[in-house]
Amino acid sequence: MMKNLLFVTAIFVASIMMWGSLSHSGQTITDFPGKWQVRWLSNDSRNPLTLSQASGKFTGTYINDAKDHCSVSGEFAAATRQVMLRIACPKWGIEMEGYASLDGKLIVGKYLAYGNAVGGLTMTKK
Repeated sequence: MMKNLLFVTAIFVASIMMWGSLSHSGQTITDFPGKWQVRWLSNDSRNPLTLSQASGKFTGTYINDAKDHCSVSGEFAAATRQVMLRIACPKWGIEMEGYASLDGKLIVGKYLAYGNAVGGLTMTKK
């Protein structure tokens, strides 16, 4: 009896989640250009990032802790809301991958830096 109840509950929750994602699937996120704040979850540090966007491709500037201006490039996959960014600083680089909120003002994801350091990140539009 308990297994049946859990199964029905799981189906119900999955149906609600699927309905919610389908109801928003026609929305297009286009509001990426502008100023962002990157929050590195491993140490709670925050750095500014500015993005420009053309045809799903990003360019921009990231300012690291040493105040170096680093180049940003990347792309956006509208079908999955996936954002992929690469930051090239004078002495190191970062690869970032995350997913944008439906309104395009929050990106949550992960990063790879220095070739082997990984962690979580959030980006918030200013």
